[in-house]
Amino acid sequence: MKDIKNDFPVLINRNIAYLDSGATSQKPYSVINAVKEYYERYNANPHRGAYSLSIEATEKYEEVRDKIAKFINAKHREEIIFSKNATESLNLIAYSYGLENLKQDDEIVLSIMEHHSNLVPWQKVSKITRCKLNYMYINENFELSDEEIEKKITDKTKIVAITHVSNVLGTVNDVKKIIKLAHKKGAVVVVDASQSIPHIKIDVQDLDADFLVFSRT
Repeated sequence: MKDIKNDFPVLINRNIAYLDSGATSQKPYSVINAVKEYYERYNANPHRGAYSLSIEATEKYEEVRDKIAKFINAKHREEIIFSKNATESLNLIAYSYGLENLKQDDEIVLSIMEHHSNLVPWQKVSKITRCKLNYMYINENFELSDEEIEKKITDKTKIVAITHVSNVLGTVNDVKKIIKLAHKKGAVVVVDASQSIPHIKIDVQDLDADFLVFSRT
């Protein structure tokens, strides 16, 4: 059987088990070589030049959009939006859609297990718009019970922001069930898939999330 450590140059000749991928993932040769190839052969400003190298860089850039759309089964390639990382994407949603659509007495529902990137922006939005934050709490098994979900997502709920997999607990939330309930209440759902995207096959059409955010792995 192939030793997967041999795919990661930083782990070769190191007698360690790297367990901090939730914070920073090590890069395999395939990723390092792809980045190296881009900088050696295609590096230019995409979408900003009419010269041949810029056109090639744009083509490579847009190829990634197509690959991601296929990877998560997005219906349209235009649904894929690039940002620096998942934190920036969550901030973008909160400070554009959130500030534009929330008002006093509306409610945002979060789970208590959210990463700060999916918590702090909504705290700031609630302070600005004077809407209310409601937290879904976990049970003794570190899970969100059906009763808790149904109790917190109400007719006043306008946004539900939920992690697919907790970066601390490893809890896998039934986001499809949460999305279905939220939509029945007329709420929009933001799914943080940063921890799940490398491990769980995600079909955004099947999930029916309004926003799904993840960073490159």
